[in-house]
Amino acid sequence: RKMGLSGKSTLAEGEGMRFDFGQKDIFPSFWMRGMLIPIDIIWINDGKVVEIDKDLTPPSKDTPESQLNLYYPAKPIDYVLEVNAGFSDKNNLKEGDSVSGI
Repeated sequence: RKMGLSGKSTLAEGEGMRFDFGQKDIFPSFWMRGMLIPIDIIWINDGKVVEIDKDLTPPSKDTPESQLNLYYPAKPIDYVLEVNAGFSDKNNLKEGDSVSGI
């Protein structure tokens, strides 16, 4: 989980990385250490999108870990989905939408 999509220079259309924390209603933090591509972070709880952080840009390669932005959900979540930046807008994804197959 700590590595996520770090080091990936591309992500195919319609693909992403799902994070399953093995527990419900948590507030995990995410960072973009080693990220090379911009992403959307989709926060999911009880089968519904609760929040979307859009178009997150990777930090410069020389950004110290202590200065990396941390991203948190505003509400408790069960899963996170990282996808290419723009995926959420392109697919008209919004808070409250149902998520299946998780």
